[in-house]
Amino acid sequence: MIIICYRWKIYFHFQEYPTGVILIPMGSRTAKPFQTTNLVVFAPENVPNASKDNKYIASGDALIVDPGCLSEFHGELKKIVTALPRRLVVFVTHHHPDHVDGLSVIQKCNPDAILLAHENTMRHISRDDWSLSYTSVFGDENICIGGQKLKVIFAPGHTDGHMALLHVNTHSLIVGDHCVGQGSALLDISGGGNMSEYFQTTYKFLELSPHILIPMHGRVNVWPKHMLCEYLKNRRSREANILKAIEGGAKTLFDIVAYVYSNVDRRAWIAASSNVRLHVDHLAQQHKLPKVITNMLPASNTQNIFDKSLVHIGENRTPHLAYGRIRPVTSGLFGFLFLVLGIYIHSMLCVSPCSLL
Repeated sequence: MIIICYRWKIYFHFQEYPTGVILIPMGSRTAKPFQTTNLVVFAPENVPNASKDNKYIASGDALIVDPGCLSEFHGELKKIVTALPRRLVVFVTHHHPDHVDGLSVIQKCNPDAILLAHENTMRHISRDDWSLSYTSVFGDENICIGGQKLKVIFAPGHTDGHMALLHVNTHSLIVGDHCVGQGSALLDISGGGNMSEYFQTTYKFLELSPHILIPMHGRVNVWPKHMLCEYLKNRRSREANILKAIEGGAKTLFDIVAYVYSNVDRRAWIAASSNVRLHVDHLAQQHKLPKVITNMLPASNTQNIFDKSLVHIGENRTPHLAYGRIRPVTSGLFGFLFLVLGIYIHSMLCVSPCSLL
């Protein structure tokens, strides 16, 4: 069903909750089961001009969060940007393509727009087709949009530059990809994803006591405390199973994934392995790994755990673990399997690491 946004005289599917905060799902290079990224648009009506007070890092009459649509939706994004007030602030939660692919459209339609993002995010983003003026944010800064205050929240975990945004009036929290509308987010190990930081950010969100969570994939959540607690419960459960696998004799990443995700489609195992690596890293930081594993780790580096201790696929080795027998895996077969699955998953999921793991 097509819904009219009468105010801007454009036709879109959209959600408006809380009042004044509009979510327009737009086709993007995201990961299944999602096909869209929510473009968050906030442009309060009938308010005085935005404040230029120095206590605000940026101010404007309208805000857009994560313009990351596919090129075939650039026409729709152009209509939105053109309909909005010229004093526009663009906030990017993190660097994944499904959150920034539309920046070139912003550049063409409103070259004076102000871009806000963490410096780690800016390091990852290609700027070949846009040159917007940008300001780095680190957390705790304030933004003023149409006289209403939003607070920038540093929220690492999904990536090392991940940010969130709190709308103070309604206590609505725009969470980026820290939370998703279905399942839980996959952390991006190549983009600085960190399980310890993910836990810390989740606790930070709980302390903020938001009334509404606004994810960039799926619908808003009106039970934030329940959702965040379930996320913590899920992560702790995964971590307990990973530890159980290691204590049971798992010596490779494949062994652990095969045990922990035994009831999950194997096509998702490549994606799952990223979270598993970060969970093991988190266990090492907490000194929870068995001594036989811990003793093999460098004293000052837990980032290469799998290189140093868990990834050593032996020829024709058949693991006999406490939790049962795993099929023989040779290094050649292992490499071929992961290569095929990697190509398949890359083609299906594109680039953005967000899934049900």
